Amino acid sequence: MLLAAVNGVLCIAALAFPFSVAATNVALGIALGLGIVSGSWWLGAKRCWCEFRPLSIAFGAYFALLLAGLIWSQNIGWGMHIIGRQWFWLLVPVLVTTLADEKWRRYFMISLSVGLSLHLAFCVLQSFGYVHVTTDGSSADNATGHIGHIGFGFVYGVWAAWLLFAGLRSEGKLRWLCWSLAIWAYVMIFAAQGRSGYIVAFVLAITVIIKWYVGRSGWKRAVWIIGMAFVLLSFALVLGPAKERLLGTWTVMTGEQQDVAGFWQSYAAQATNQRILMWKTTLDIYQMHPVLGVGTGGLPDAVAALKAEGRSASNFTFVHPHNQYLLALVRWGPAGLALLSLMLFYWMREGWRRDWHESVTAPLIFLPALALVIHGLSSTAVEEHFSAILAVLLLGVALSDNRLCIHKER
Repeated sequence: MLLAAVNGVLCIAALAFPFSVAATNVALGIALGLGIVSGSWWLGAKRCWCEFRPLSIAFGAYFALLLAGLIWSQNIGWGMHIIGRQWFWLLVPVLVTTLADEKWRRYFMISLSVGLSLHLAFCVLQSFGYVHVTTDGSSADNATGHIGHIGFGFVYGVWAAWLLFAGLRSEGKLRWLCWSLAIWAYVMIFAAQGRSGYIVAFVLAITVIIKWYVGRSGWKRAVWIIGMAFVLLSFALVLGPAKERLLGTWTVMTGEQQDVAGFWQSYAAQATNQRILMWKTTLDIYQMHPVLGVGTGGLPDAVAALKAEGRSASNFTFVHPHNQYLLALVRWGPAGLALLSLMLFYWMREGWRRDWHESVTAPLIFLPALALVIHGLSSTAVEEHFSAILAVLLLGVALSDNRLCIHKER
């Protein structure tokens, strides 16, 4: 009875995920509490340790460093705030246990897909001016609903890639339903302002094609489909609104900002410039603390101090540099960057070595991990609400599938 309650709450959280941060957090918090009380969390943790030990060690080491970084932090209060926002990673053992039943696993993915589909419809209404939101980076010209443009491409890029895979596994109406939803998601991604999302969506789609066709139909068919994907991508970039945003970024990278024209080119150029300045400032701070970094939560104070001394490359303060790897480096030094890289490596390895033809959930390990790797180049992907929570939920779903363990034992 308690197990069914946990699963029901998880389905509610999946349905609310793209619409409400508060509702999702409450539902997931209840699921975590019930999981601990019922003993599901402990069973899941034991299973993760026994069956996915390298991944468990990598996760444990990274988050142990996150906690240990408080010892030499320049701002323990902000460090505690950062740690408090990472609680959802504790959900993995609960998901591994409670979603072991295939029926509930299917219900969960249906709930998530329904929620994401409804949110896409909401974004369409937003683009025509029928609904309005107060989320940063979301407007009629940049219709990303309640998610915002930073996480939009990540969320829908991962979901669309999985739908592409699910369609390849299915037949008849279900196949066309999956592919129709995937195409809809891709159209909305490239209509929104989120250049990292373009890359995430494209690379994940190519990954699905390679994993599905190579070894079954050979490289020829995979190369042909990838070629078609490149053609479609070119049309999307040349004919769609993404063109102006990419041109704005390109002018900064080539030093030709004088050629910027139009609002979206100027906006993209300004955003790119700001991030480059943040990266330079972050590297300057790291060079002042090359061994241990500034600790968990120490970056904002370090930026403010550098700015007060007139030595900051940026003329504004910030709490993170929009780059997960630089953030790990400046927080904890080379050890932090190494542990973050190892965690993502073992996460991807766990998913890549699966036989994706064995189960529809198999790609849900690798796809979010690869998306985090890419998205982390321009954001704090591992700590963002939408990207990190989706990655955690999908990882738990995939690890709960007993068929993956059976295949591993073979």
